[in-house]
Amino acid sequence: MKIEEAYRLFLLGEEREIEIREDLEVGGEMKEIPIGTRVLLNVRGRRRTVDLGFLYIANKCSKEFVRDYLNMDLSLEEIHEKYGVYTELEFVALNCLDEVKDLDAKEALGKLKAFILTRENRKHGL
Repeated sequence: MKIEEAYRLFLLGEEREIEIREDLEVGGEMKEIPIGTRVLLNVRGRRRTVDLGFLYIANKCSKEFVRDYLNMDLSLEEIHEKYGVYTELEFVALNCLDEVKDLDAKEALGKLKAFILTRENRKHGL
């Protein structure tokens, strides 16, 4: 299922979060999706909550990250080993802060970035 189709289902469902039981894929350039559009991916025994708005922003910075993050064959630990983050939100905080338009979200992401850097430094004894 394309991400845009998942967004359409989210709007039709009028729920806080919808569940998707098939792989999501990015088809070329994504159309803008508002932050807060949450879907629960439930595929092949793995469950992952994804904010499509933050995924849209992450896609501007790294299509490879988005492809890997949506690949439910990869664990979050494998995502962390490759990118140093566990979620699309963390990825945006570390790599795409300039792409965030909402000033409140940008400030919160800046604090999250500081937390992530501290967490990762502790793992390396710094």
